[in-house]
Amino acid sequence: MEDDVVVLCDMVRGALEEGRVEECVDGRLMGNFPADEVVPVMKLGLICTLQVPSNRPDMGEVINILDLIRCPSEGQE
Repeated sequence: MEDDVVVLCDMVRGALEEGRVEECVDGRLMGNFPADEVVPVMKLGLICTLQVPSNRPDMGEVINILDLIRCPSEGQE
């Protein structure tokens, strides 16, 4: 049974490293998502799940990062 255990963070990290990010996107989206936003959002998810809570961003920081991912040109003003 232990062989069936999947640690989500490890799976996402591996997918990022191996360029298999589409495996982590909900199949019900059927490819209908902004592909250029997937990798940064996945990386943000990994940061939000760091072992040490004090190393994680607070929700205000998460919102700011998501805004930058969605509209990168606005962060360069």
